[in-house]
Amino acid sequence: MAKTNYAKTYNKEYYEEYSCGAGYENNPLWKYMFDNIAENIINMFYPKNVLDMGCAFGYLVQSLREKGVEAYGIDVSEYAISKADESIKPYLKNMSALENLPEDFPKHYDLVISIEMIEHLYEDDGLKVIDKMVSYADKVLISSTDDDFDDVTHFNVQKKEYWVEKFARKGFLRNLEKDVTFISYNTYLFEKAKSMDIYDIINHYEKALKIEKRTYSKPRQFINNLFNTKLIKFKPLAKKILKILHIK
Repeated sequence: MAKTNYAKTYNKEYYEEYSCGAGYENNPLWKYMFDNIAENIINMFYPKNVLDMGCAFGYLVQSLREKGVEAYGIDVSEYAISKADESIKPYLKNMSALENLPEDFPKHYDLVISIEMIEHLYEDDGLKVIDKMVSYADKVLISSTDDDFDDVTHFNVQKKEYWVEKFARKGFLRNLEKDVTFISYNTYLFEKAKSMDIYDIINHYEKALKIEKRTYSKPRQFINNLFNTKLIKFKPLAKKILKILHIK
C-alpha cells in the first residue's frame, strides 16, 4: 500500500479540525501552553539554541525567541508554516524532517524538541528521523502518544520502551532525573551517554530509580490507601489522581 503524502495530509482542513474542532490558529490556549513549555525549557536546560522538529505554526519557536533563545523550526506542512507570525518566518522552514537542514540553519543545537510529531511518521521514516535528531543535538526531548490509535494520521503509535530502545541503539539514554512532563505525560528526554558500558548503564538507571522512588513514594502510598478503602465510590477519583500524578 502506498504511503500517505505527509505534505498533502497536513493542510488547511487538517488544522481547522485540529483538537476536535477547537482550531489551531489564533487560539489563546496554544499561546498560553507554548509560553509555559518555553519557560520550562529555559529553566531546565538554559539553551542558547533549539530546533523544533514538527513546529506547525511555530508557536514554540516564537515563545522561545521572545524569551531570548535562538529557536528554529521545521515542518512538512506548507499551510502551517504560512500561518506563522511574520517575525519568526525567517527561522522556519517548510520541509520534511527526513531532509537535511537548510544551509542557513545551525547544524548543532543545545536541544532538539519534537512534540507529538514522530507518531505521524511511518515506522521506517521515524527511525530515519531519530538518526537526524541525534546528529543535531546531545539532548532530544520528544513527546508521543502511546495510546491514541483513533487519529488516522497516527501511523506509528508506540509505548515508552520502544523509544527508549531505539534511542539507546544510537547511544542515547533516557534521563529519568528531570521531570519533563510539563509537555505531556508521554514526554521523554534522551541524552547522549558518556558510556554505553552495561555496568555504567545499570548505575545510571539505579540512581534515577532512587530519585523516582523518593519523589513518588508519598503520593503513591496515598493512592494505595485510597484504593484499599471500602469506599468504592472514590475509585474513579483515585484513577484520575493517579493520572495527574503520573503514577501507573
